[in-house]
Amino acid sequence: MKQITELLETGIYENFVPEKSMTVKDLLKELNLEGKYFGILVNGKKADPGIKISPQDKIVILPHIAGGRNN
Repeated sequence: MKQITELLETGIYENFVPEKSMTVKDLLKELNLEGKYFGILVNGKKADPGIKISPQDKIVILPHIAGGRNN
């Protein structure tokens, strides 16, 4: 997996396969992404922090995308 700082800076999504069963919240903690805004997709569907994931799931981590300027 890319370095987390690279993921934050580039805005590029990252695919991830968990090594063991855990929750999305546990995954974010393990990747040191707690408290940061990321969209998490599990098998193509938006996932809440309490969703259980396993090595059979396809996880996509979408970094925060900022909106446009307000004038």
